[in-house]
Amino acid sequence: MVAWWRENGVPLSAFFGDKPLRKIAVADLTVYQNARRDLGRAPKTINGELSVVRQLLKHAKLWYRFAEEYKPLRNTRPPAGQALTNDAQARLFDVAKSKPAWIFAYVAATLDFFCGLRACEIKALQWKHISFEERRLSVRRSKTPAGWRDPSLNEACLEALRELHTRAKELGFTDPEHFLFVWHGRNKNLDPSRPMSSWRTAWRSLRQAAGLTHVRFHDGRHTALTRLAEKGVPDWVIRAQFGHVSPAMMAIYSHVRRKALNEAAAALEPEAVPSPAPTESAPCAEGVTSHVTSQSSSSRRNVIEFPKGSGSSGWTRTSNPPVNSRMLCH
Repeated sequence: MVAWWRENGVPLSAFFGDKPLRKIAVADLTVYQNARRDLGRAPKTINGELSVVRQLLKHAKLWYRFAEEYKPLRNTRPPAGQALTNDAQARLFDVAKSKPAWIFAYVAATLDFFCGLRACEIKALQWKHISFEERRLSVRRSKTPAGWRDPSLNEACLEALRELHTRAKELGFTDPEHFLFVWHGRNKNLDPSRPMSSWRTAWRSLRQAAGLTHVRFHDGRHTALTRLAEKGVPDWVIRAQFGHVSPAMMAIYSHVRRKALNEAAAALEPEAVPSPAPTESAPCAEGVTSHVTSQSSSSRRNVIEFPKGSGSSGWTRTSNPPVNSRMLCH
């Protein structure tokens, strides 16, 4: 939480400077929203940054002045994510492996497409977060604290991380506190104690070489989510592996699971109960008829009727009749 506050506090400090909290007005928050939108920031990002201001104002007992007038930005843009086909994804990684200079873009894309990590999560990874023995990594920095998780690694991710670890070992950059994606300064001075700021240049060159100029880096996460949805993986498993996924985003992937839902509905279809076959009367001794009478809806039993003209006292016995055994139906 401290790391998340500090990250969101960078643009806030640049905008508000040393302005005291008691002098901040609702108009200032509106100006901040407009300024950040002009820079291309998403409404969700801006709302997250202003949530830090809201918590500070609440702590200072000043939020009551903003509660009724402050309105978070609404996200009206449709999701821009796309899922790559199997052929396009294979072509992208074949090109990524062709040049050693693209090692960072290759490993980052692997963690994106095969583990669903966001770019900010990949940049924050340190070697202490990687466990080759347990085949998992720890995400402790994300867009929100809801993204902190311990996803499992498949063989594709482990292979890419081992290759990166081998190259880092040659440079002595494998201490637990060292970042996987080290900072590149001027004149290519490497600093493993600082994370890389961007791999934009390598990613642009990589996708152009693969003929996939329309593909964004974040499309790898969208592709991975789509793959799991197609295989019918439950939502709670997807959230545990990929971190927080909003209900609105999960609804986008629901169309690929419609076939599985239809199969589930068909499996719950009630089975047709066959009607009982009619029972034929068995031959009995003369003057005696054997048939089935319904005693209740839950039980049925055979009852023997004895006619009144059989020498009895005029009434029909219903239990323990004093008759010879040869009179009974076998």
